[in-house]
Amino acid sequence: LGSNKDQGLSYSAIKSREQEFGKNKLPKEKAFSSGAMFFSQLKNPLLIILIIAGAIVLALRNYLDALIIWAAIFINLFISFFQENKAEKALEKLRKTVRFDAQVLRDGELRVINSENLVPGDIFFLKPGDKIPADARIIENFDLKINEAVLTGEWLPAEKKINALPEKTPLADRDNMVYMGTIVVDGKAKAITTSIGVKTEMGKIASLIKQIKEEKTPLQKKLARLSKIIGISIILVCILIFFEGILTGNSFLEMFTTALAVAV
Repeated sequence: LGSNKDQGLSYSAIKSREQEFGKNKLPKEKAFSSGAMFFSQLKNPLLIILIIAGAIVLALRNYLDALIIWAAIFINLFISFFQENKAEKALEKLRKTVRFDAQVLRDGELRVINSENLVPGDIFFLKPGDKIPADARIIENFDLKINEAVLTGEWLPAEKKINALPEKTPLADRDNMVYMGTIVVDGKAKAITTSIGVKTEMGKIASLIKQIKEEKTPLQKKLARLSKIIGISIILVCILIFFEGILTGNSFLEMFTTALAVAV
């Protein structure tokens, strides 16, 4: 890795590696634009019924009813958009405030840097409570114990060593390595960064998760199904009212307007 365990990387080496390897961060989902978020609200079947009803009433030049229906539509759209957009902005603000620092050895000096600026070959130090900023090989160990449940599912802390291991050793048995996202439970250590960002074990998992198509939660599925049932029921009731009115001698326009009023 071209690093000195007593001096760390030189600043010239750090600059070249920053350009070669980029930032030490995981891939994240592309955020919805405000426009896409706004128009996504139109997927609600009940809102679609209102839009159709509003368009028909407007075509019939019943401007007062049309104004009321379209006002209800836009109020619904803006409230839904405002709530979702507010939640998204709050989450993004939280992501920006959550920052992990790393104590590194660079040019013989100890420095505290943002973990996103780590590069392969950087030497960093670990103590109890630290979150591992990148995948690294342990070079000095003082009874280090790591909680690796996020990677291996094992709830007991892993006791770390500095002994060399065979190349094909399973992830859970690599006792001379520490991995991004895991937590130091006890002990101290000095480690040299081997992988950052998407090249880490956590980064590989994040990349795989990103490829998985997002599915609705059971609650979302039930609500969508309920909306469809209510929508279909409204249409059937309106059709029934319309034809019953026609059969009893009422005018077409009158019954059509009545059916629309029921739908709204």
